[in-house]
Order: sequence, then C-alpha cells, then structure tokens
Amino acid sequence: MSIQQKPNVGSWYINLTGQLLKVWAVSYSDAALSKVVVEYLSGSRVVIDIDQWNLLDLEINFEKIARRKKVEESQR
Repeated sequence: MSIQQKPNVGSWYINLTGQLLKVWAVSYSDAALSKVVVEYLSGSRVVIDIDQWNLLDLEINFEKIARRKKVEESQR
C-alpha cells in the first residue's frame, strides 16, 4: 500500500529503499496538479505524472529539513 504525500516544492522525501529525492517543481493542468519534477541527489531530474507520484511510497525526510534549517540559522 502506498503512502501518499503531497508534493511540496523544495521538500525532500525518502522512499522505502532509502533513496532521497526533492520536489523541484510541479505543473498544473485545468487547475489540477498534473506533473511533478523530482530531483535525485545525483542531480538528475525526472518528470512524472501525478498518478505515478501517488504510487510512490514516500515519507518526508525531516532530517534533511532539520539540517537545512540549522545551516540557514548559522548563516544569519
């Protein structure tokens, strides 16, 4: 069973195999979310449709977010 996560631009997600991916952009068609551009740690980007996104077993990666906030705070 899939864990459906809303694709938030700039957020990092982790799949069941431990692979990290970031939502780089989203696209809408007729006011409905239709495409998601994901970026992997390697830098490669892939466009997937929202149906494919909803099949991915993803969890938001809070560790990555916490580290990013810590770096941002230290730069102030």
